[in-house]
Amino acid sequence: MQISENNKARFRAALYFLALGGALLSVMLTFMDVKSAKVSFYWTFYFSLAGVLFHYKQYDRSRLWLLGLLLAFGLTKVIWFYWEYLGKVNFNPYNDYLNAGKRLLLAGVIGYWLFGQMHRFQRRSLDFIRYGLLIGFAAATIFGFYQYFGSASRVEFALNRATISAYGYAMLSMMVLFLLAAERHTLINILACLGIFLLSYFVLMQTGTRNMIVAYPLIILAVGVVQFRHFGWKTLFAVIVTLGVLLSLSYKPVIKPRIDRTLSEYTIYENNDGNENGSLTTRLAMWKVGAYCLQQHPFGMNSEARTACFEHYVNTYHKDKVSLIYEKVHLHNEVLDTASLQGIQGAVVLLLFYFAPIVYALRRRNALLLAVMLGVVVSGLTDVVFISRELTVCVALMMIIAEIWRAQTRSDLRR
Repeated sequence: MQISENNKARFRAALYFLALGGALLSVMLTFMDVKSAKVSFYWTFYFSLAGVLFHYKQYDRSRLWLLGLLLAFGLTKVIWFYWEYLGKVNFNPYNDYLNAGKRLLLAGVIGYWLFGQMHRFQRRSLDFIRYGLLIGFAAATIFGFYQYFGSASRVEFALNRATISAYGYAMLSMMVLFLLAAERHTLINILACLGIFLLSYFVLMQTGTRNMIVAYPLIILAVGVVQFRHFGWKTLFAVIVTLGVLLSLSYKPVIKPRIDRTLSEYTIYENNDGNENGSLTTRLAMWKVGAYCLQQHPFGMNSEARTACFEHYVNTYHKDKVSLIYEKVHLHNEVLDTASLQGIQGAVVLLLFYFAPIVYALRRRNALLLAVMLGVVVSGLTDVVFISRELTVCVALMMIIAEIWRAQTRSDLRR
């Protein structure tokens, strides 16, 4: 029985909007209900896979470079895992790197379907993205305030890790802020952007995540200067003054104590040869020993071999003992953690994944993608984003959504 063209079009539209809506829902639920976000992501993949199979004759080349980056980055993790562990006693199918890699591969399928069909649904796609991101930001912010006024010592959303939560929430907030800023240059929009910034920055402060507290206003300022120069110098001056006032007001109660604590921990690290436990001292010790292990194994190793390398360093030099506390989790630096396990080749793929979208976003004036990628880079300086299954999915979907938004608003649907 032959399906009519009209029914095909309806089925295509249904699969497209189910996938796009599922992606937006997954991003929102990341901060409120991790299990539901995971379910939403998998349904998004199923809808996308059904669309790809149903329209298998329609090969689409749009945005293959971006999808290629997602797939290549995911494959480095998957291939590394099977190369190091297949057939061995410590094979663990629930390995965090393996599962993060798999999710990047699934995100590539989602992106392929959405990019291939978005030119058919321009207006409705923009509405989906606009209201989906606004609702997601509002829900996450309300949840953050609920934790702040509740018994939680730090805002950590549903992820139960304040740092990871801060990174994802900052990226979502910046997407919403720049989405509104790009729509129209009116007083109401400017005030809305200011309100979003103030609310989100307050929530970020309650996470206690130092690097994002410092980087968040700087990323917004950098993206604003690069992407919104057409707003004029008066608007830029107003933004700089607002940021200056906010930083001045928060310097003594929030920023200065964290600077003092950072300097104090650095002094402790230097005076105790990395053998004193602390947030920064542990990171400094792991980075130093991690660099040593990378020199010894430039083409990578498995996690157990890295642990043995750390233990050898500590026992040999009697320094940086605190590096052993969290080494089995990760090295709190994305590039070093990736390079120490997946080798220099894995680090090269990671850096390409970082900077190719940034260059593309600058050339194509995609403020949303630029903000997300700068957030990813900053987060990776002191943490590992792509070991968290939830944040891996969230970032990948944000990248796809950001590119759909830019293509729809710039009438650049086939490049």
